[in-house]
Order: sequence, then structure tokens, then C-alpha cells
Amino acid sequence: MKVIKPYHEILDPIDGEKILSNIERIGRVCYKSESLISPESSTQFVKKLLRRGHESVIEHEKISVKIICDRRVSHEIVRHRMASYSQESTRYCNYSKEKFGNETN
Repeated sequence: MKVIKPYHEILDPIDGEKILSNIERIGRVCYKSESLISPESSTQFVKKLLRRGHESVIEHEKISVKIICDRRVSHEIVRHRMASYSQESTRYCNYSKEKFGNETN
């Protein structure tokens, strides 16, 4: 039997600015505030998401990681796959401000 020490390898390059921009682009769908996106807005928007506890939006940004480990451990990892969804939110959009024609989409 060949014993291999467990290790991991990050497969995607990490670009912090691109990550924040992607999270903002998707997160603003929930608040129907896409028009507020600017080159400088992503950092503050993501900070607001975190303060509000609206962390599910962050699941949209991914990093692919190759994991080499014991088969038993791999079964535990793949058992907990998740999907992420974001949609316009009647909870977070303030439809009473005439901004959206007082209509829920």
C-alpha cells in the first residue's frame, strides 16, 4: 500500500478585487440596486452584507481547490455540497420609496 500525505492545491488564481466585484454584482440583485455599482463600490457593499448577516451572497464567489486525502475523508467532503442562489428580495428591497413603481417583481 502506498501512503500519501494529505495536501491541497488552489486551482484558481485569487484576485481580491474581482471577487468583491462579483459578489457585489450578484448581491445587488437582491436589493434591486444594480444601478449603484461603480468602480469603487464593491468593498463597502460587501462590508454592508456582512454587517447585515446576508452572507449567502458570498457563496457565489468560488475558489476551486484540489484536495488529496484519505477516501473516507473525501466522502465526508462530497456529502456536503451546496448550491447558491440569489434573487430580488421583497425583504431587502424598499418598494415604498417610489423607486420601483411600488411593485414587487
